[in-house]
Amino acid sequence: GARMLSTLLATKLYRPRPTSNLVARPRLTQRLDEGLRDGHRLFLVVAPAGYGKTTLVTDWLGKTGIPSAWLSLDEADNDPLRFFTYVVAALQQTLGPKLTRPLPEAFPMTPQSPEALVLSLINDLVSDHAVEQPILLALDDYHVITDGGVQEAMVFLLRRAPPNLHLVVLTRADPPFPLPRLRVRERMTEIRDRDLRFTPVEMAAFLNSLHRLNLDAGQITALESRTEGWAAGVQLAVLSLQGCSPERAAQFITAFSGSHHYIMDYLFDEVLSRQPDEVREFLLQTSILERMCARLCETILTGGARGSSSTGEGDMASPSQEILEYLERSNLFLVPLDDERCWYRYHHLFVDVLRQMLKANWLPEQIVGLHGRACDWYSQNGLVADAVHHALQAGDHDRAAEIVEENAWSMVLRAELGTLKKWIQALPGDSVSARPWLRIYSAWTLFFAESEAAEAQLQAVEQRVWSGDGTGLPAEMQGHIAAIRAWIAYLRGDPDRAAMFSHQALGFWPQMDAAVRSGLAAIWGDGCLAQNDLPGSARAFAEAADLARSSGNIMLEVVSRTSLGALNQAMGGLSEAEAIFQEALETAIRNKSPVAGQAYACLAHLYREWNDLASTRLYAEKLIESSAMWGVVDALACGHLLLATVLQAQNNIPGANQALAEVSRVMHEHPLEIRSKPWLGATRARLWLAQGKLADARHWAETRGLSIDGKLDLTNEVEYLALVRILLAEHNVDDAARLLSRLQRAMESTGRQGNPIAVLVLWAIALDMQAGTGSALAVLEQAVRLARPEGYMRVFLDEGKPIETLLKIAITQWQDHDLLTYSRKLLAAFADESPLPAADQAPHAGILSERELEVLRLVAAGCSNQEIASQLVIAIGTAKRHTANIFDKLDVRNRTEAVAKARQLGLL
Repeated sequence: GARMLSTLLATKLYRPRPTSNLVARPRLTQRLDEGLRDGHRLFLVVAPAGYGKTTLVTDWLGKTGIPSAWLSLDEADNDPLRFFTYVVAALQQTLGPKLTRPLPEAFPMTPQSPEALVLSLINDLVSDHAVEQPILLALDDYHVITDGGVQEAMVFLLRRAPPNLHLVVLTRADPPFPLPRLRVRERMTEIRDRDLRFTPVEMAAFLNSLHRLNLDAGQITALESRTEGWAAGVQLAVLSLQGCSPERAAQFITAFSGSHHYIMDYLFDEVLSRQPDEVREFLLQTSILERMCARLCETILTGGARGSSSTGEGDMASPSQEILEYLERSNLFLVPLDDERCWYRYHHLFVDVLRQMLKANWLPEQIVGLHGRACDWYSQNGLVADAVHHALQAGDHDRAAEIVEENAWSMVLRAELGTLKKWIQALPGDSVSARPWLRIYSAWTLFFAESEAAEAQLQAVEQRVWSGDGTGLPAEMQGHIAAIRAWIAYLRGDPDRAAMFSHQALGFWPQMDAAVRSGLAAIWGDGCLAQNDLPGSARAFAEAADLARSSGNIMLEVVSRTSLGALNQAMGGLSEAEAIFQEALETAIRNKSPVAGQAYACLAHLYREWNDLASTRLYAEKLIESSAMWGVVDALACGHLLLATVLQAQNNIPGANQALAEVSRVMHEHPLEIRSKPWLGATRARLWLAQGKLADARHWAETRGLSIDGKLDLTNEVEYLALVRILLAEHNVDDAARLLSRLQRAMESTGRQGNPIAVLVLWAIALDMQAGTGSALAVLEQAVRLARPEGYMRVFLDEGKPIETLLKIAITQWQDHDLLTYSRKLLAAFADESPLPAADQAPHAGILSERELEVLRLVAAGCSNQEIASQLVIAIGTAKRHTANIFDKLDVRNRTEAVAKARQLGLL
């Protein structure tokens, strides 16, 4: 089965070789060459069947001297995951194994956006130098693709692909691409049916030079007129004319008229009537197949009497192999699908006519028998998609349901949810309702986007089984149901309910796959966190990370490790958290996973607390770059906000406000996850307060419904701390003190360290405002004692002048050496944040960002984009974008002008 699967997959990546009887068509290949020279992104070859699209393109690809990848598409490719698996496989066939697979990493099985499916591919092509020269990716029969997710992803690929990747799309109908825009921008080469029609000169070359028919000019003109230059019609005419006397040829051409439909009927009747009975029967019976090999054909013809196993040594001598070779030699519309001549398919027009003839001449039950035998052969050889297709064609819904059920769970684990969903939906309702497991697998395909429908399937299972013989649900089935409900609750933002179902699933189903167990453990960890059970949450996240690693789920491993690191940070273990975050980041980068952004965000938060603003900015910029590339809007907003906190701490208020504007734009244009909003809102409020924008901060608090007497939710404690700051800014000290008192009591039992320090710092400010400096110093001493071992700094620095003033008093009164040393360190940091005198600031310092200044210095040193990328550990595409931004901001055209202008402005 495995060998057969790889053989069949390989046939889709095989570029058909140009036939020996090929007519040179320089007028078309020159147009394609010109498009390549002009850097066109899309080469669209669109025409009905039989116009020679594939012949033209394969001939051109063979002559360009440029690496080309080929993918023949079929109906089963209407699944984004399957489609892009094949796209990457086609490119790997040409480029080698440098590309990663742009696939979601199983659990949590949240379907990826169309963009996410291609971003990994784009990233590899840009950053890993997998392709340093142009490459052509040809997609044949693209008209079979109707899935909206695939179409969206292809449009995104067209928009964002590197300039060295050129798409060649062969199709019978215009794809839903932005064709008008591509035409206007001259980014596309189009070849249509009017272009593909044979000219009289090409007709003469094909009929007389290649096939030696010796027709006169009038006969060639007549054939050209009757076929309208239609390649399939001309080819059929050649088959009919071969061996004819001049008189018979003249009669044939005179009688040859009508539309393409009638020409096809007439010519196929002519061609097929000349074939031996055995060949005609072979053609009709095997016409049910999309692709064929000799062993499969033997099974179709004989019911398996002469063998039903996969292709092997006996094929070359089999009667079916002999017929296949005869058909190929006779140019009877047979297309080889590999170099070994094991797999073939019929020309689309040819197989359409054969199927019509089969339907007209065979009884329905006989055709059902053919499909049944094909189903059995495919099933025995591990080719599940084809087996399901033929079972459905045979009307054998029980057999189809059985095959789907046998393979469904492995498809769930591979995240092939789109394909599985389509198969289940293709089955009649009674075939599904009679099989509880199929309902459960259906719920797995539905839970993310259609949770109500998923729940309905689960309830139907429970009602059917419980109302049956009374034995109830098997434990494993209950485990699946609880696991799906855990995911539904998790995605609805209900951590308590999610943790309850997760706990149930783990209990019912102890032997579940590590991939599923890891996801449930992560959900359990979130539930423990919501209940302030930090040790329990830490154990759950550690287990989730280990299980995810053992099952190869990089995404969940990184998410679980960053959650574990965040817990360590919350409990005061900043150094331990740093080690965990770095490990998560290395794993994500090594595996080119989109969740690298989560590790960047965690490290930026951590280094900011340590007041390492350079590292914070570095990771914030990497977070922005990663999030923009992968389309992760929550992380994108977080990255811009972290950058704003750095710029504000460096007294770059215009830069901070620009970053805040980006945060507002992202939040306005995209719906963000519920869990992102507290930190985003509270941090913006704190920055507004530091800039004296009290009204903006107060408006935010009212919008969020925050009050001093409302129910405290410690998962959103950052919002309550922001409310305390607003109350202090309004000189409402009593209310601030009351809220702080409530927060302190609520936090005492949680084991969290970071925010209790923040509470103590704010307490100190409140007491000082109440003219209780002695009490304020005592509270501040507690805060410094807690902060010193792990190096907390921003928790003090962010509160500004009030804390700086108290610390200056404290060092004149405190006796503890360690406290004094740490207080002096904090005061030195406060001094570093004092605004520079206006005269000391470079007048043009804000023109370029810090990263752009780094790039500019390397440009001035004569470094190439490749060298800049290596030095700064960024993608070469990112280096190019920074260089382009520098040219734009400095209003220059090249590197020499940029360096001169920068020196003139005092930037170098």
